Amino acid sequence: MSSEFEGGRKLFAMISGIIFGVGVLTFLDAIAYNNYCLGGIKIGEDPCHWGYAPNSTAPLPPNTTPPPMNQFHGWQVLDGRRGLVFVPFFLALISLFMVNAVDLNDLKIDPDWVVGGSPGMIRLWMFVGAASGFSGLSMSIWVHVTEFSQQPDTKDGPGIGNMLCVLMITISSLGMWLARSYGLSNGWGDQMMETML
Repeated sequence: MSSEFEGGRKLFAMISGIIFGVGVLTFLDAIAYNNYCLGGIKIGEDPCHWGYAPNSTAPLPPNTTPPPMNQFHGWQVLDGRRGLVFVPFFLALISLFMVNAVDLNDLKIDPDWVVGGSPGMIRLWMFVGAASGFSGLSMSIWVHVTEFSQQPDTKDGPGIGNMLCVLMITISSLGMWLARSYGLSNGWGDQMMETML
């Protein structure tokens, strides 16, 4: 393999790794910031200036008893259905490992090329990996819309962080897979890179 191809592979892999790292750190930062703000409210401070949740100060109809105020001034924590915010992240990680376990040459039709495996099973493995990635992406959008943006008593930072993280993991997974295919000896990876770029 020439040094030009090796340099291109390293560049693609490095850019994909940076995208992966930024995505994971974005999600972890959104979760940590949300927990920091809720923790401050719990001990009587308001470090993020959230105040009371919008629906916790709404006027009540006459002759009704107000619901008990939770310890976070009406803001909801990431439990119950809001805990689903972590599932798309893990689906994207599973997709990253499944997709990058398959080499581009393993997808060829020639069964003699694949050593120790069936080409059909390898394609099924690749399909399940790609489906996991797209399921995680669609689930992150669904969780954000139903559990964060439509709920006035929940800050939407974790939902946005989750969508960005899953999108960046999916992009980095594709980038890493293409980086491994770049400059293959049979020219297949080169043709694929030319059509992608």
